[in-house]
This record gives sequence, structure tokens and C-alpha cells, in this order.
Amino acid sequence: MSVYVSPSSNPQGAALLAIFWSIHAACTIFVGLRLYCKVIRGRCLWWDDHLLIVAWALLLINTVFTTTTILMGYGLHSDAIPVENAKYLSVLGAITGTTSVLHVLFSKISFAVTLLRLTDGWLKRFIWFVIITLTLCQVSSALLFWLSCEPPEATWNSSIVNKKCWSPNGLFAYSSALGIYSAVCDIVLALLPWRILLRFHMYRGEKVGVAVAMSMGVFAGIAGAIKVSTISRIMSNDFSYEGFLLVVCALVEGACAMMAASIPTLRALFLHAFETPAHASLDVVVESNRSAGASARRARSDWDKRKYRNRSDQSILAIPPASSSTMDRSVETDTERDLSKPPNNQFEMKDWNSAKG
Repeated sequence: MSVYVSPSSNPQGAALLAIFWSIHAACTIFVGLRLYCKVIRGRCLWWDDHLLIVAWALLLINTVFTTTTILMGYGLHSDAIPVENAKYLSVLGAITGTTSVLHVLFSKISFAVTLLRLTDGWLKRFIWFVIITLTLCQVSSALLFWLSCEPPEATWNSSIVNKKCWSPNGLFAYSSALGIYSAVCDIVLALLPWRILLRFHMYRGEKVGVAVAMSMGVFAGIAGAIKVSTISRIMSNDFSYEGFLLVVCALVEGACAMMAASIPTLRALFLHAFETPAHASLDVVVESNRSAGASARRARSDWDKRKYRNRSDQSILAIPPASSSTMDRSVETDTERDLSKPPNNQFEMKDWNSAKG
């Protein structure tokens, strides 16, 4: 039978409760707004959305189980934790560790899958390489919570005497290597949008805005780097108390990746909310002869309409096609059609004469 430990007698545990539930609430808002943005625009949820939902669910599970461990004394010094709770904390600790690693993994893969929809060729193959290697690393890290000893039960059951486990130094080295690779992947995925957007025809301000919005994952990389610097605390005999920063950094890393995956969509929602009819087509560049006047404006408006009918993330981010050839043909066709059509009034006469000239 477990013994309840009040958060009032566990200051560090109370701080963890506040941090975990606040960050989970923030992630809920970001993911909820992302899904809301897609639903109101008639978009079908794709793999990246489903992966992000799984990441959010894993974060919820992690938060719930972390709360349970805190109410059993996690956050206190090891010798202050009720003896009756020790056997429960070992299993609960393995569960929270596993869900923490997996929620970070699914958050990062969600964003990587989004990038897959905007790339081709060697860049797409490189992203697949990142996804596969990151998955192997994170899954192996999650398995360590259950299989680092022989027999496996000895990993979470300290009462088993005859066991063979990883050495603390080996566990530290392996975990550090995985943490470093995870942080590097965050930085790489955060910088890739700048390379990807070079081939899109957009206004410079729009290109920078989209790239910055899609690069927020760099904060996950920073959190991951800080986490690596605290991994040595897993070897502590008083991890319940000294593991505070490591646990928080692991939480922040996944939360930053999750929110970063949602920010680009929220940016499009924000721009759409403040968009005026007069400027509804300013978020794409039409490679056309600017002297075409009214026909060029119609072409931009036509792309704007097609953009909102499109179901891809590329359209939600207000990113036009990588090649402007389609738009050029569209503008050229509209121009020729407008030149062959007689004007209806004196206002159209100006645009018509200007386009002909």
C-alpha cells in the first residue's frame, strides 16, 4: 500500500507539478489551434497531424504519471521517501522515462514529416535518414528503462540480487551520445526550412517569415543540449532530488518540438485573421509582367483561391509551387484572354490599354 506525500511537504515536487501542467496546457493550446486551423479551412489531417496528436497524448500520460510519482515522494531526498513507495516509484519511473523519450520522438518526427511534403530529391532522402536514425536512437533509449539489466525485471525491481546490469559509465556514455544526436537533429531540422524555401517564389519578407516560423525547433535543440549536460545525474544515488533539471529539460525539449511543429500553421491562421480583402493576395509572388495590371492581379487572386482549396501544408503555409512555370502560364493565359476581351467600362479601359501597351 502506497503512502500519500503532500506537495506542501515536497517543494521540489510542487515546482515540478506547476511546470509539467503549465507546459502541457501550452502544448494543448498550440496543438488545438493547429488542428482548428486545418479543420476550418477544410483540410484533412495528414500523418504529421496524427503523429503530433500521438506526441500530445504521450505528454499527457507522462504528466499524469509524473504527478503520481510526486504524490508518492518524488522530488524529496531518497532517504525521505516512504519505504512503502519505493517499489512503485521504480515502475512509475520507468513509465515516465519511456513516455518522455517517445513524446520527444513523435514531436520531432511530426515536423520532419511536414518537411517531407515540401522537398524532393536528395533533401527528401536526407530527411528520411534523419527520421529513421532518430527513431532507432530514441526507441533504444526508451528500451533502456526496461532492458538495461538481465533479467529485465531487475531493471525496476531492486530486490533482485542476482542480476547483470549495464555499468553506470556505459549507461552514461550511451545516453549522452543519443542525447547529442537528438539535439543535433533538432538544429538540422530547424535550419532545413531556410534551404527548402530558397526554391520557392515568394516575397522576401514572406520567405523570411515562413522560415523563422518553421525554425522554432532550434529551442528544442537548445533544451536538448542542456539536457545532455545533466545526464550525469542518472548515476546519482539521490536521483529523486538531483534529477530535477534533467526531468525538466526532457519535458521542455519535447514541448518545444511540439509547439515548433504547430507555429507555422498558427502563423498562417494569424495572417488570415488579419487579412483584408484588398491585400488577400499579397502572400505569394506571381512571376509576371507587372505592367499587365489587372490581369496580374486576377492571376494572384486565382492562385489565392486555389491555395485555400489545396489540402496540403504547402498551401496552409502560403507557399506557392516550387516552380513558377504554372503561374507564368496562368498569368499569360489570363493576359491574353483579357486583351482579347473588350472592356466593359471606362475603368477597365485604362487597364486594358495599359496591358496592350
